[in-house]
Amino acid sequence: MSAAPAPTGEAQRRADEVEAARATEGPVERRTRWQRLGKTALLGVILLWCLFPFLWLIMTSFKLGDRALNSPDLFQGPFGWQNYIAVFQQDFHLNLRNSLAIAGTTTILCIVIGAFAGYALARLPLRGKVLLLSGVLAVSLFPPVALVPPLYEVWRTLGLLNTWEGLYIPYTAFTLPLTIFILVTFFASIPKDLEEAARVDGATPFQAFYKVVLPLAAPGVFAAAIIIFVLSWNEFLLASTFAPRNPEIAQTVPVAIAAFTGAVEFQRPIGTITAACVVVTIPMVIAALIFQKRIVAGLTAGSVKG
Repeated sequence: MSAAPAPTGEAQRRADEVEAARATEGPVERRTRWQRLGKTALLGVILLWCLFPFLWLIMTSFKLGDRALNSPDLFQGPFGWQNYIAVFQQDFHLNLRNSLAIAGTTTILCIVIGAFAGYALARLPLRGKVLLLSGVLAVSLFPPVALVPPLYEVWRTLGLLNTWEGLYIPYTAFTLPLTIFILVTFFASIPKDLEEAARVDGATPFQAFYKVVLPLAAPGVFAAAIIIFVLSWNEFLLASTFAPRNPEIAQTVPVAIAAFTGAVEFQRPIGTITAACVVVTIPMVIAALIFQKRIVAGLTAGSVKG
C-alpha cells in the first residue's frame, strides 16, 4: 500500500491551529462544552418523549384490521386510508363545523366581556377589588358536574337542548372567570400615563381604552383567546349531556369520537378513533406553530410591570 500524501501547507496550518486551540483550551471551556452537549441530549430526550404519543397516534390511524391494531410494532401493516374515509363517512365534517362555531362564539363572547371586566378591575377605584377578583376565581373552581342536573332541567324547559346556544352559553359562563383573571394582569401592567395622555389629547375614556390600552394588551388578549378556544374545543361533559346526538345540529367533535363504532358489532374502533384524533389535532398543532410567537409573548408580557 502506498503512503498517505503529506498535507499541503494550508491544510497543515489549519491542523496546527486546531491542535493549538485544543492545547490552550482550559477546564472551564471543556466543562462548558460538555454542559452544552448534555443540555442538547436532554432536550432531545424530552422532545422524543413528547412527540412519541403523536407518532403512535399517526401510525395507528393508518393501520388496518384488528391484528395490526393489536401489534405493539408501530411499523407493522397493513396500512391504508380506510380509517380516514370511514371517519368522514360518519358526518365528521358536521361535528367539526359545530365545534368550530361553538368554540369560536365562546371565544368572542369571553374576550369582549372579559376585556371590559378586566379593564374595570384593573383601572377603576373599586372597593373590595381583591375580594371581587377572588370571587371570580372561586366561580371557576366550582365543579361543572355539580351544575349539570339543574342546567339540564333549565335547558329542557327553555328548549336549548341540542342547540349551539345551549353549549356556548355555559361554556362562556365557565371560561369567563379565567379570561378576566388573565386580562386583569395585562391591563394592570400598562402604564396609566398613556391613557392620561390620550385624555389630554381629547380622547374619551372609551377611545383611550379602544385605541391605546387594547392594542398594547393585544398579546394577552390573543393568549386568552387561544386558551379559551382550546378549552371550548375539547370540552366533553356539557357537550355529551346537552347535545349527545345528531351531528347535523350541535354534536361536537369529542362527543362524536366517543360515539364511533367499528365496521361490525363488537369491533374495537381504534382505527377510526385515532384517525379522527389526527384530523382534530393537526390543525391545532399548525395553528400553534404559526402563532407561537404571539402565544409566548402573551404568556410572558404581563409578568413585567410597565
